[in-house]
Amino acid sequence: RWIAIIGQLISVNFVYFYLKFEFDFIISNIIILVGILSNFYLIFIYKKTQLSDRSALIFLLIDIFQLGALVYMSGGIVNPFVIFIIIPSVFASTNLGLRTNIFLVLTTVLVIVFLTFYSRDLPSPLNDHFHIDPYYFYSIPIALIIALVFLNIFAIIFGSESRIRKEALNKMEEIMAKE
Repeated sequence: RWIAIIGQLISVNFVYFYLKFEFDFIISNIIILVGILSNFYLIFIYKKTQLSDRSALIFLLIDIFQLGALVYMSGGIVNPFVIFIIIPSVFASTNLGLRTNIFLVLTTVLVIVFLTFYSRDLPSPLNDHFHIDPYYFYSIPIALIIALVFLNIFAIIFGSESRIRKEALNKMEEIMAKE
């Protein structure tokens, strides 16, 4: 989570201070602050080494909505960083239960659809000359949703196979320890 937050801080500040793009810099940093505060909560208040499905769901929803809000502020579905919106759901699919995964996928799909129809413009001067065909515009969310579903199915299958191998290895170690 810290890598994502540091990447967001660097990107927003680089684009604002170095490239001199015009966008709501203060609100974007406040949105990033939400991620920072949730990380500090995990470190200093929650203090458990293993998150339950419910706790993980809450923090992953914070990540999805936080990134969705940041992308909303900077162009929506045409923002090239929108691809990162699928990461929390894909990451969760290897470790969390099926119902939690389905809920995260549906939430991510809803955020993608929302960002398709509602967002602020790309930062200036990008929005001055950035025009795309509607077919291409609507292909972005479709591609994201297909990638989200495919990667989640793949991660769920891979995660379950990995758990089976780990359990088999643990049983073999137990048998060998008895001998």
